[in-house]
Amino acid sequence: LAQVIWAHVIQVLAPEADNDMKRAAHKESQNSTSGKASKKAGKQAAKKIAEDVGVPDAVLLGARVFVLLVVLSGFYVFATGDIFKSVEGKLHIFPRLMFFLMAQAIASDIFVVVLLQVGRRLCADSSATSYQPTKEEMASHDPSIAWPPPGSLTGTELEPFASKHGQPFFLNHVTGRQRCKDACMRIGMNIGSLLVVWFSCQVVDGSSLASIGLTLDARFFVDLGLGLCVGMFIVFFIFATEVLAGWIHVLKFFEVFKESESFSVCIFWDVVFHLNVALNEELPLRGWMLHNLAGAFVAHLGFTPVVALLLAALTESFFFVTLHLGSPGGSKMSSILNIFVGGMAGSLNVIFTGGRLGFVLGWHFGWNISMGNVFGLSTSGIPISATFISIVPHPLKESRHGGVFGPEGGLMAPAAYCLGIVLLAMIY
Repeated sequence: LAQVIWAHVIQVLAPEADNDMKRAAHKESQNSTSGKASKKAGKQAAKKIAEDVGVPDAVLLGARVFVLLVVLSGFYVFATGDIFKSVEGKLHIFPRLMFFLMAQAIASDIFVVVLLQVGRRLCADSSATSYQPTKEEMASHDPSIAWPPPGSLTGTELEPFASKHGQPFFLNHVTGRQRCKDACMRIGMNIGSLLVVWFSCQVVDGSSLASIGLTLDARFFVDLGLGLCVGMFIVFFIFATEVLAGWIHVLKFFEVFKESESFSVCIFWDVVFHLNVALNEELPLRGWMLHNLAGAFVAHLGFTPVVALLLAALTESFFFVTLHLGSPGGSKMSSILNIFVGGMAGSLNVIFTGGRLGFVLGWHFGWNISMGNVFGLSTSGIPISATFISIVPHPLKESRHGGVFGPEGGLMAPAAYCLGIVLLAMIY
């Protein structure tokens, strides 16, 4: 619905703004009688164009906010009306889930656009003529970055592949400036998720974020630390196995892919990015969805709590897969299966820790940040700008190390998930 409304707004406003731009430029050009005046007129016309371009963006952003308010209002009315209540004592899980997903998609989109402007300011980037992310800002790889560095593979078995066109070694690299924007956009997505989850819990259900595992007490932070250690350890297990098997080769240490940038600054933005990825994915899926689906399966279908939790875990793992389908390499069957297993592992994190989110948040963050920025592996195709250990995947062993999607599309991910669950069971 939101996409249809926005598309119509664009169709109505964009042509009109474009015509206004042309008329302004033509008028200024007609008033020019000399080369100097013509130059001045061109600058004024360009300024007019820049001002006009912002009008459709502002209206579009307002339309998004309006649609979000409509969806949240509908969510509230349906959820609190006695006529719509089910055996759970609240709105049936199916419309509740649809409202939740729609509201989160719209809210995340709004805050992505807003926070992108912050990222542009931080990067001193004034080249964009629209609030919307540009094609370059949405790219997962910057082809202008020459990698591996010339001569770095000389004398190795990988040297013949270095001259091949494209990305023979699969890894996605971008600048630190781009990672700053990525981090800001991910903060926006996280704010959208937090807003909708809070609204769903506090306003619609009359509960709190603590009811879905975000307790923020001392135990939560202990769980967080333990999950972080387990997540990083099982990624080290993947890294060590792939190095020993010859699937990947260590190239160097402390590498920044654009040499003029600061290693510490690049790592900082990757940390910010992955912190928000963990919360942005875990709170809606392993928090709100897992708990609410389990409750619905008990109330509507009469399942025992254990069976209901397992069915809820299967369902949220399906949604977890859909989040990764658009990533480079995410639509391959090996990637889909591994991400599904990863979703189940995440659910078991929550179940084993009594419904709390601390451990799974630590696991998720530790997994992502160590995979991409400590060991240099691809993390669901997410680009990196710097890494403590730079590696080169073997071009002929894509099916083993996972190619552009990384270990989550390779052979070692299921073993790592199982190892993590064993450690989880030992701890709890």
